[in-house]
Amino acid sequence: MSDMLTEGQQLQRGQSLASNNGAYTLTLQDDGNLVLAARGEALWATATNGQDVQRAEVQHDGNFVLYTSDKPVWHTDTQGKKDVRLVLQDDCNLVLYAADGPAWSSHTETEGPPPPAPAAEPAVADVTIDTAEPTPEPPPDAAPEPEPRTYTVVSGDTMWAIAERFYGDGSKYRVITDASGVADPDLIHPGQVLTIP
Repeated sequence: MSDMLTEGQQLQRGQSLASNNGAYTLTLQDDGNLVLAARGEALWATATNGQDVQRAEVQHDGNFVLYTSDKPVWHTDTQGKKDVRLVLQDDCNLVLYAADGPAWSSHTETEGPPPPAPAAEPAVADVTIDTAEPTPEPPPDAAPEPEPRTYTVVSGDTMWAIAERFYGDGSKYRVITDASGVADPDLIHPGQVLTIP
């Protein structure tokens, strides 16, 4: 898998790009949604699932567009840019570069290291059966709760857009507002920190 699409190249359903470090993928799913994921966990999506998207194409006019069989349903609105290429970077950011610099991005860049690769399954060893009474094992300790993700609101954000970014579905904004104690989803402010469960 490549980390890049250049002018005229496209992803068909089921095809993916992968970052050079292998931690991030961009997949045009069979349901028509274009999803950016970290080791299988969705981080950003175009929310085009159910729209019968057939391909995602970097056009010669500078625009990156998702098409059904007969019409466009999502685009980067970058027509007029020259020498464009779409790159899935090792920092998790999806960027459409043009000759004069970045033209569009998913704004999903991270500063920390990529998530670790999943642990390999341990090999099965030969087992000797012991007929002695088994010693009861102590109950396992409760697994610690994972740290919730957070997101700092920037100017122009809406709860719908934030939910689309993290869950691929804007209608799930209530999950974020409930976890963050936001009484009115229309009243969020730049600098406000939201909990993303």
